[in-house]
Amino acid sequence: MDKQFWLAIRENQYAIPEGYAIENLMEELLEGIGSIDPEIRDVICYETYANWLAQGKIPPELVRTYILRLLENLSHGLGEKDTDTIFLRSFSVLLLAETVHHNNKNPFLERNAINNLLSQTIAYLQTERDPRGYVNGKGWAHALAHTADLLYTLASNRFVEGAELEQILSAITSKLTETTDWVYRHGEDDRLMQTAAGVVQRNLLDETFYSEWLASILMPAWKGSLTDATTNNAFFHTRNFLRGFYLFLLELKDLPIRDFLFKETGDTLRKLRQF
Repeated sequence: MDKQFWLAIRENQYAIPEGYAIENLMEELLEGIGSIDPEIRDVICYETYANWLAQGKIPPELVRTYILRLLENLSHGLGEKDTDTIFLRSFSVLLLAETVHHNNKNPFLERNAINNLLSQTIAYLQTERDPRGYVNGKGWAHALAHTADLLYTLASNRFVEGAELEQILSAITSKLTETTDWVYRHGEDDRLMQTAAGVVQRNLLDETFYSEWLASILMPAWKGSLTDATTNNAFFHTRNFLRGFYLFLLELKDLPIRDFLFKETGDTLRKLRQF
C-alpha cells in the first residue's frame, strides 16, 4: 500500500482521486486492515472507510458484499493467541461496527442481514482467544473492545428486539465470567458496559430477565477464586463491569426500569464475593 497516496486522499477530505474507481480503491483498503502497521490499519483503512461511508461514496450494494467479506475474515486464525492474525479479525469487526452505525442512521440493511450479523458477532465474541489490547510496535489489536462496539451498534438497530437484546447481555456476562490468564486493562470492561447501557436504554426488557441475568453473575466459582489466577481475573473483570454499570444507572434519568435495575445491580455487587 502506497501510504503517501492514501494520506493525500485523507488530506483532500477523502475525495476520490480522478481516474480511480471506488471498487478498486476499496479492494486495496480491505487488504490493508490486516496490516501490522498501525498507521495503515487505523489512520488509512479505518478512517477512510468511515469517511467514505459517511459521505455516501460507497454504494449500498457494495457495502453488502463487504459485510460478507468482513464476516469471513473473523474466522481467519480464530483460536490463535499472540499472532498477527488478530489484526485482520479485530479491524474487520471495527469496520462492521462502522457499517452498522452508518446503517442505523441511513437504513439500507434488511432484517435478515442484521440478524446474521448479530449471531455471527456473538459467536465470534465467544470464540476469540486473543485478548490483547495494545501490542508494542504494532498498535491496537483490541478485539474485545471492537466487538463491544459492534454489539453496541447492533443493540441500537431497529430490527434488534427483546430476544436479541437478551442474547447480547448474556453474551457479555458469559465473556466476562470466562476464566482467562489475561487481565483486561485497556478499557474492555468499560466498552462492554457501554453496550449493556445501550441495551438498557432500548427499554424493551423486563424485571424478570434482568433479575435472572444479574443472578447468573453470582457463580459458586467465585468462592475461593483468590487462589486461582484465571478465575481471579474473571472475577476482576466482572466486578469492574458491574461497578461501571452501577455508575451508569446512578446517572440515568427518565427510564421506567431504572430504579429497579439500580437496586438489583447494587445488591448483586454487595453479594459478589470471593470468600
